[in-house]
Amino acid sequence: MDYLDAVVEATGEHDSALRKVLQENHDEKEVREFLSDAIRSKIRRDFVASRLEKTVENTATFPDEDDSPELPERSDEEPILVRKYLDLSKFVSLLQDGIWFSRLDNFDDDYEGRVSGKTVRQRFDQWEYLEFEDDPPPYDLRQMYAAEDEILRKQSFVSCWRYGGEESAVFWDAYIDDGNGVAVETTLDTLSSAMARAHREVLIGKVNYRDFKGSDERFAANGVDRAFHKRIAFGDEKELRLLARQELNDLDLEVSETGDIDIELEADPGFNLKVDPEDLIERIILPPDINDRQLTQVVQLMEYHDITAEIWRSMLDVSPGTTAPIQVTDDDAGKIARDNMRHARLVDKSEYR
Repeated sequence: MDYLDAVVEATGEHDSALRKVLQENHDEKEVREFLSDAIRSKIRRDFVASRLEKTVENTATFPDEDDSPELPERSDEEPILVRKYLDLSKFVSLLQDGIWFSRLDNFDDDYEGRVSGKTVRQRFDQWEYLEFEDDPPPYDLRQMYAAEDEILRKQSFVSCWRYGGEESAVFWDAYIDDGNGVAVETTLDTLSSAMARAHREVLIGKVNYRDFKGSDERFAANGVDRAFHKRIAFGDEKELRLLARQELNDLDLEVSETGDIDIELEADPGFNLKVDPEDLIERIILPPDINDRQLTQVVQLMEYHDITAEIWRSMLDVSPGTTAPIQVTDDDAGKIARDNMRHARLVDKSEYR
């Protein structure tokens, strides 16, 4: 809808005569001065509402793109291990309700879902150019971008996992308090298969860690890439991320006479995506220094939910002296070492029923 269309609609006059008069005898500035404050506000709001409604529509689902998010690289034929560290209550929720997806703007990092510094500068340059040319849009362009960013963040939902072969002592300390929890271990292939069977479109990719403010490189430009970029300070997380979309519950919009945008968005804080935990979970890793009472809780929970996966003690609890009983130098060395480590870590569930 161009400006004259908006004028005609706002005044309630839909005949071609009004359009002809406006178009032939008045420039846009004169038309603005002619219209009442109420009509000008309505036109301004309609412009903004139309653009933001399009943003809601475009970011409620994924675009049809050939480029999928980047996945972790395989260094050999071994599967890529993926873990999710959960306290006991969240482990129960996973077993009962499925994988929890949290809204992107609920995370502590305010850079979640943001564009790079290069894009921010380009936006500001565009606003300054329009102001200099004395041809600004009927709203604050910077506020429009900010509103579109918030819509994207409130319609994006993620589940965070960690990929890589070894456990993380930092993650145990951050997510598990006094042994009350587990790490759910699976593989990238198994997780991908579980998402393919879910009744919702989910994208899977590793998070890329970049310098948001110091770089002159433009990245995280589209709505999907933004969810798979974080600042370099978070690089130790080695995060694998699941991304889903869900439309806003409500959008309330006000646009002032000066073009300031006041927007209130309502969205669910998150949702559970139902999966079969028996198909998803390949192994349960126990936290370091777990006691027998806590271990019994884990065993009982798994048996109650018919989860047959093995339970392993944390690698951090393995004695430094644990090794193969004989010296091995041939091609079987790796397999014997792995089998020996499995024996050292495997929990006999029958002892904790």
